[in-house]
Amino acid sequence: MSDNLRINTQRLLDRIQALGKIGALEGGGVCRLALSDDDKAGRDLVIRWMRELGLSISIDGIGNVIGLRPGQEDGAPVMTGSHIDTVRTGGLYDGNL
Repeated sequence: MSDNLRINTQRLLDRIQALGKIGALEGGGVCRLALSDDDKAGRDLVIRWMRELGLSISIDGIGNVIGLRPGQEDGAPVMTGSHIDTVRTGGLYDGNL
């Protein structure tokens, strides 16, 4: 197993900005309430990114998006999670990180 985690910082920042445009509020902030049209648009964008990376996608009955990429080695899985929706006056990073 590699001890080096590589993150494409520019891609990460660009994607945070792109997601932040969905539901952007005049004067700053973001509003993507759960199950709203903006939440759906945000989920669709993240699904597109996940597919571009070759992940298999499943969506449960409430709209949770699950992406799976098989490991290259035997061993315990690595899992992470977050949310795409925001509170009413969330900031750019609400849920994204």
